[in-house]
Amino acid sequence: MPSLKLSVTGLQIIKQARKEKGWTIDNSCWLEAASQILEPGRNWENAEVFANGVSLATWKRFLKGDAIDASVFKAFCQILGLNWQDLLARSLDLFVSNTTQVPNIPLFFGRGYELLTLTQAIEQKIPLIVITGIGGIGKTAVASKLAQAVQSRFQQTLWFSFHRTLPTTDLPSLPPKTLLIFDGWDGILGGDRAGKYLPEYVSYRSFLESVVQTPHESCVILTSREQPEGLNNLTANGAVFLPLGGLLEGAIELLQHHRLIFDAEQWMTLVNQYGGNPLFLNMAANLIHELFAGNVGEFLASGTIVAGEFEPLVTQWLKHISSLEQTLLKCLATYPQGLTREEIQLELTSHASTGNILSALLSLKRRALVETVKANTQEYFILQPVILKCVQRLLPSQF
Repeated sequence: MPSLKLSVTGLQIIKQARKEKGWTIDNSCWLEAASQILEPGRNWENAEVFANGVSLATWKRFLKGDAIDASVFKAFCQILGLNWQDLLARSLDLFVSNTTQVPNIPLFFGRGYELLTLTQAIEQKIPLIVITGIGGIGKTAVASKLAQAVQSRFQQTLWFSFHRTLPTTDLPSLPPKTLLIFDGWDGILGGDRAGKYLPEYVSYRSFLESVVQTPHESCVILTSREQPEGLNNLTANGAVFLPLGGLLEGAIELLQHHRLIFDAEQWMTLVNQYGGNPLFLNMAANLIHELFAGNVGEFLASGTIVAGEFEPLVTQWLKHISSLEQTLLKCLATYPQGLTREEIQLELTSHASTGNILSALLSLKRRALVETVKANTQEYFILQPVILKCVQRLLPSQF
């Protein structure tokens, strides 16, 4: 017998429609009305037994989003005055056309610890893995290598790239024993604070909650430049959160691949200048190779921090932040050594309340645009040198 179930968005719609109807969940009117639709020739008022498939237990399963008999599903939707086709959990087949192959990453350096940690998480049947970090840090590369390493544990592997195509506003139900990767989750985020979902994609937050709360044998991996809203609740329920930092030892391999000339001190200085970001390091390495004959020491002696090539990227990131976040970035760009939280509050006291300043600071940190370092027991908020240079050029300071 065919069955149907509600989508994540459908669950939200029927919840509102049920409230508008005014009947309590346990009211027998739901069962009487459904029976009248399915078997109109009988009087179902005050009945003790209802039409085939109709019961209080089935009604509650419908409200939870469980699959129920198709005819009963349609009857319940009709009572609520809703089109059942608009509420249906989509078949995965409708989404497969939007998937791409797991990308091949020919050049991959370091990340042994991160891959080991995430592989162990999958072995422990962790249902959700969230990989975050600034653009270019290697989120897609890590997710790709991880998927290739563990995909034999699953019946199928599906890769959705939000960088290429934004998804539909509804999600498929989680397929069984599937490795499901969403690359570029930040494509459906946007607003005045980090991690806020675009209005048409709010249901995706509920989808992630269902991934960690519902028993299954699948695993969802997502990469995002920002920490998605609700991440703390997800990790409290078993999700693994991995913020990617810059390369260290892997950076040596990267620079050697470009056949650059450097010693240990020069390597560390260059890595610090570019935050260990593989994309930034690759761009800098190309310039060093072309203009400095591959000599890192000569490049560093020139006092140059290549920022121009990164400006288009940073410009895109700055478009999506609030005006207070921009003001905070301009403030930090004036102090390359960084500022403590108290110093930031003093600098911006004329711009916003303490609460708003702290919210903006947290938002920037979750967007991976601001970092923290400790010195003399104090915590300082700083910008990576490349980000600092770009902010100085793109957002002229008023401080």
